[in-house]
Amino acid sequence: MASTTSKSSFGQALHFITDIKLHELEKQRVSYQSHAKILDEAKALGDSGDIIKKVEVLAKAVKSWTGSGSVDPFIKLVGGKLDLSNLEFWLQQAKKDPSFSREIAEGWASTLEKHIQHNVVRFDAAKLFGNLFNEWLASGDSVAVVYQASPDEKDTVAKGGSSADFKEKLISIIFDDHSVDADKLKEYLEGLFESEEGTKALDKLRKEIKSFSYWFKRQPVSNTDVKNAISGLLASGLMDEEKRTTLKAFQENAIVIDEIASVLSMRMAGIDSWAWPKEGIQVEFRRHLNGKYRAFTDPEIIDALLLHYIGVAWQIKLKAALCRIFEGKAWIRPDIPTHKVKEQRKQRLRGDDGTSSIQAARDEARKNHFFMTQLQDTANTPKLYDEAGDDQNTKNITDGAAIKQKLLHIMTTECYLNTALHGSHAAVCSDLEWFGPSLPHTSILTILEFFGMSKTWLGFYKAFLSTPVYFAGDTESRVRKRGTPISYSLSVLCGEAVMSIMDFAVNQRANGLYLYRMHDDLWLWDADPKKVADGWAEMNKYAELAGLKFNQKKTGSAYVGPPNVSSSKLPKGDIAWGFLKFDASESRFVINQADVDLHIVEMRRQLASTKSVFGWINAYNKYMAFFMRNFGGIPANCFSKKHILSMIDTLARIQRELFPGSDADGNGGAVGYLRKILKERFGVADLPEGYFYFPIGSGGLELRNTMLELFALHRQGRPLSSYSDHASDNEEGNDSEHSDSASEPGSDDSSDLDDYKVFEEDEAMADQKFVKRIENDPKAYKRMKEVWERDEDKRRARYYMGVVNDEFMSFEEFTSLRESWLAGWGQSYKHMLKLPETFPLKVVPKLREVMDRWKWSSTSWYEKWVVSMYGEEVMKKFGGLEVVDPKLIPVGMVQLFRSSRMKLDQ
Repeated sequence: MASTTSKSSFGQALHFITDIKLHELEKQRVSYQSHAKILDEAKALGDSGDIIKKVEVLAKAVKSWTGSGSVDPFIKLVGGKLDLSNLEFWLQQAKKDPSFSREIAEGWASTLEKHIQHNVVRFDAAKLFGNLFNEWLASGDSVAVVYQASPDEKDTVAKGGSSADFKEKLISIIFDDHSVDADKLKEYLEGLFESEEGTKALDKLRKEIKSFSYWFKRQPVSNTDVKNAISGLLASGLMDEEKRTTLKAFQENAIVIDEIASVLSMRMAGIDSWAWPKEGIQVEFRRHLNGKYRAFTDPEIIDALLLHYIGVAWQIKLKAALCRIFEGKAWIRPDIPTHKVKEQRKQRLRGDDGTSSIQAARDEARKNHFFMTQLQDTANTPKLYDEAGDDQNTKNITDGAAIKQKLLHIMTTECYLNTALHGSHAAVCSDLEWFGPSLPHTSILTILEFFGMSKTWLGFYKAFLSTPVYFAGDTESRVRKRGTPISYSLSVLCGEAVMSIMDFAVNQRANGLYLYRMHDDLWLWDADPKKVADGWAEMNKYAELAGLKFNQKKTGSAYVGPPNVSSSKLPKGDIAWGFLKFDASESRFVINQADVDLHIVEMRRQLASTKSVFGWINAYNKYMAFFMRNFGGIPANCFSKKHILSMIDTLARIQRELFPGSDADGNGGAVGYLRKILKERFGVADLPEGYFYFPIGSGGLELRNTMLELFALHRQGRPLSSYSDHASDNEEGNDSEHSDSASEPGSDDSSDLDDYKVFEEDEAMADQKFVKRIENDPKAYKRMKEVWERDEDKRRARYYMGVVNDEFMSFEEFTSLRESWLAGWGQSYKHMLKLPETFPLKVVPKLREVMDRWKWSSTSWYEKWVVSMYGEEVMKKFGGLEVVDPKLIPVGMVQLFRSSRMKLDQ
């Protein structure tokens, strides 16, 4: 069946369910309009003075309605304050008691009238909701597919050009057999492992890979393997919608899973003869928010499952083997003290064993976030990378974006640390040009062979890389001679295998320097510019041998410190990421407003191309999340108030540029634009502001306000506007980090000196944190030395003679441990990398009464903010927090809106 059939079936089912709900909603709306005419009768009774009769008429109308907005038959509560069961008895008293107050009865009438009026308004909102949804479905603004980009896609792009430009460039690369001297590359690889420890590590690696090559080919594919492969494919975004639907159906059918496992096991047994279909695989282009194109191939389901299963298995094995090298003696790292020295330091530093140091934090971050992290650890944990910017929630960013933002925080913190301790900081960033499409097959196969892969598997990898592809309009396919196809687990493995050599080369040839790498995004930094220059030189040497090319537009460096000869050897250009550029004069990242301007123009064009309100909101939300992510996301403590305010000001400027001419009443921005559109297209006005921000699941428009997350950042319970960057008032009195006081030796808390508490110093500028720590070191050293000298008897009784020297360490030795050992410095370092907390919202009692329906404890912080700020006006307009009865909203539509990919105007 053609893919359009599957898509049509999916769409028809969605339309069918939606039509039923919207039809029922409209039927009830019309019926209630007739029902609500009782208000006219009640008004006439009130005008004639028969207030009791008016209440009876209204109460009867409220009780008789059984559709949406009806009163709970068990609770019988109206407006949260009038019980209909009680009202029956009260009315009897009101009729007979001469002293009964008319004002009380008027209050009853008012409550009942408001209930009916609120239902009328909610049904009007329901009609608007249905109109908006139908407009959206008819417009074709969105596609019901979530696109997840894999890490090897990043450079398969042509920014600012057409798909034809991209196609021309891609063809010029993938069909060009780039020459690589395999013998010279092998010689280089052998040289990297020439040390005694390196030779041992290489031998062990080769034995592991050789053993796995033999075992894996003979391992039967289990049902669990199939299920994991299906989940992985669905997460990758490789398959088209028809095949995704089929894969989802497979997940629910145990018999099909069993049959697929049997077929894949047979395919594995004959893996040495595997080949692509002779007719080839078609290439499809997709464009994304950043203006870039990516080229996808769409394999048959069984081939896709087989290739994914193989790729993930090899990823797990290769990552585990390379991690052992990273953790072993072949990897150059700072000198590790002997056991005796460790024990001596631990005693002198009152239990500090070095595991909370800056170096320990670095090692943990490198292993968990930057070393081979594109490869899977287990078969059931697929990596998700969304480079396209489709995530609406900036607090729920994808793995790739989260790691990049973490890198920015580390880079900034290390700059402040290095300049404070060593007086200088050098950094280089780069990436590889068209990395995925341009990887020479010779380099991939040479390195896999060097690692110990068997000839059978090398043959399979060669067949996989030699993909026959064709483009729309081609009459025959051509075999690609360079590069890897996008979004395959095998492609990721090939790229990581090649790049792992660069990781090790920098470590070996630049005196232990670490290459911070996210696939082919490359970052180097150190206090010593010579080490950075050496690392950069080695990267260039390897790139030339392996047939890789650095992207000069994305290559740059920065140096902070006094003039240095080595800094002149660093590459020219700026260090940039997203919309951020590193400013060496300020030692921090700043927003590149020129880049923002270009994307404002593109965003305006894309918004103008939408044909529906929901399509417009979908595009707006995704673009604002895209901006936020490229500003670095939520800034860690290492980013100052100045940076946060710059983000807020830039987001506000984007609004002003997109929607010029806000009036004095604030009817501008995205909300003002939507008010205008709703009035022009649907004749609807007088909507509360909260309606635009409330979730679609409650009948709102779910417009995203990205600035809220920045305004909500607080320090010690104060809003952004109330604190200063400069350390002043509380520097001495309230800063536990720099307090002169210390616990008395021998007291219960003497092992927890102030020097080891987590530092709060929120009043201090980020770039002064480590400077202040240096100023505090003499006091910390003095306190520890005093404790050591006073505790002589206990110390001698606790340890054997000769294990511990009675002399306390010198101040020079103490300060030499700032990065490698001291927990206090480690805590300062971690505090700089920590994300600030959001303001703890408090809900007024009136709103709290109706929050149970919202499950407040499980609601996101953003939704809590929206409800807290706008809830009262929404309740005043609609009588509750649900603008439309949730039972009548098509649930499928809500999920479709939240997961849909915007259809870009190309």
